[in-house]
Amino acid sequence: MPYRSNNTSAIFNAFAQFLFLAVLVSLPVLVIRFDIDTLKTGASEGTLVEYMEQFLLSLTILCYAYIAKHNPSFKRFGALVIGFFLCLLIRELDMFFDELVFHGFWVYPAAIVAASAVIYSLTDRTETANQFAAFVNHRNFGLLCMGLAMLLVFSRLFGMSSLWRELLGDGYVRAAKNIAEEGTELMAYVTIFYASLRYVFAMKPAKHKSTHKSDSSVLCKR
Repeated sequence: MPYRSNNTSAIFNAFAQFLFLAVLVSLPVLVIRFDIDTLKTGASEGTLVEYMEQFLLSLTILCYAYIAKHNPSFKRFGALVIGFFLCLLIRELDMFFDELVFHGFWVYPAAIVAASAVIYSLTDRTETANQFAAFVNHRNFGLLCMGLAMLLVFSRLFGMSSLWRELLGDGYVRAAKNIAEEGTELMAYVTIFYASLRYVFAMKPAKHKSTHKSDSSVLCKR
């Protein structure tokens, strides 16, 4: 019967999604274990955790670049989104800029990217505002917000030295605090990438719409 087939498909998809998410959330732990057990890098600079964060940020940027390519009306607001994540990537590459130029140099390319994104988005304020509203009203925005909150708020609070000194007392080891903070950041980047990937799949029907119609509604799905 059709309804049985539909139910079976829904149940199978639910299990498949759970398994995919289980693998995804296991990634930060596996990367940290590989850093400690195999690479012996611990919490030092240039860890696999940091490289994975940069890789996930790069994939996130590509997600929104793909959306902007296939949805012309998303380009101006997309510039803000891409610019924001590109600034995060530049910040993650601060060690590279420190060695290549001088300490703290990352601020300058990040400022140029941010200013360029803002200026471009303001070339059509109405369209940018419409796409902003569509983006935040989308069903995946909550997940994206959770990832950003984990990255910008929770990881900072969870990684406070005072918290770990009070918890561990005389047994305080900075490496343990750093691993906890970096692991939380990596989990946040995984969440952000997953939400961004869902945005990509949500906009796919736009390819089948008439080129004469505005596709600003593509991101309005709930």
